[in-house]
Amino acid sequence: MEICTKACGTIEIDPENILAFERGILGFERLSKYVLLGKPDDLLFWLQSTEEQDVAFVVIDPQMVIPDYQPQINIDDLKDLEVDENDLDLLVYAIAVVPEEIKKMTANLKAPVVINAKNNRAKQIVLNDDRYKIKEPVFRDK
Repeated sequence: MEICTKACGTIEIDPENILAFERGILGFERLSKYVLLGKPDDLLFWLQSTEEQDVAFVVIDPQMVIPDYQPQINIDDLKDLEVDENDLDLLVYAIAVVPEEIKKMTANLKAPVVINAKNNRAKQIVLNDDRYKIKEPVFRDK
């Protein structure tokens, strides 16, 4: 299947890799189909809408920002993702904001994107956890 993307132009994707967001992403609820673009060893990935080429989010593994990042996902969210509690095969990403001055990049750790890798169901989950911020600095001064 061919899609037009914001960063990569027209590309071929496998329809089996399309992620289904039942409620979309916050602010983009009308769009429910996305694909994750990038190579396994990349630091940043694109979460690209397959429905609207100009809608794409830069995402990052939140453990690259906070190594012990452990979001507590409630049972209702697990049900929405159709996750078996005994078999948690979840991928977690944080939406990043990449300004011109890259050192000021932030990641939204308060509302991660969670993907059930077994069925490609996905959801942005707003955590009820004050440890995580909407604008967590990715690069910290040493």
